[in-house]
Amino acid sequence: MTDSGLVKAVQRNYQSSMTEHYRSHLDGTNINKTSMLTTDYLNHFSGVLMLIEMLPADPEGFAEDVLEWSPMTYEEHFEVTGFRDKELAIKAYEHAPTDVRSAFDEVVNQLNDTLVDVLNRVQTSVETKQTEELSQFCSEITPGVRDLIGKAADIVNDGTTNVVELALEAEEELVDDVQDEIDALFD
Repeated sequence: MTDSGLVKAVQRNYQSSMTEHYRSHLDGTNINKTSMLTTDYLNHFSGVLMLIEMLPADPEGFAEDVLEWSPMTYEEHFEVTGFRDKELAIKAYEHAPTDVRSAFDEVVNQLNDTLVDVLNRVQTSVETKQTEELSQFCSEITPGVRDLIGKAADIVNDGTTNVVELALEAEEELVDDVQDEIDALFD
């Protein structure tokens, strides 16, 4: 075994040991033992989605609240939340199985990118008083955002079950949906 091969083997063994160590502390928490993630983080996205869904009813009233949202990493969310086991949630995330964390992070990145695009559109629509277009846009974009939140929740709750397929499926759907929405805005 080469030196780099030995280093990689030691790193894998360390990661595996730390994963099992943190997994052993998850009983009695809201952190999934298989994925080592918690759906509490998804509240960060669900909250803004709810505001986006309400936006057509009162664009000027809800726009300020929607525009206050900004992406937060998993760790940042738990640093500012009242989640009882926030330190454990952060450590468990750091030592979650690589395939699960990668798939989860991919869906979260898609959510962040989509929501930043939505916020830009909301900002422009409110500034230009295009409330009818904004209402239509919100109605069309929210199902895709809801689906991404659902895919992230599936990864949290199902652990390694189909994580790669879920992430690839979410990426393909999002690219198609967002491009369709953008194209429709310029037609």
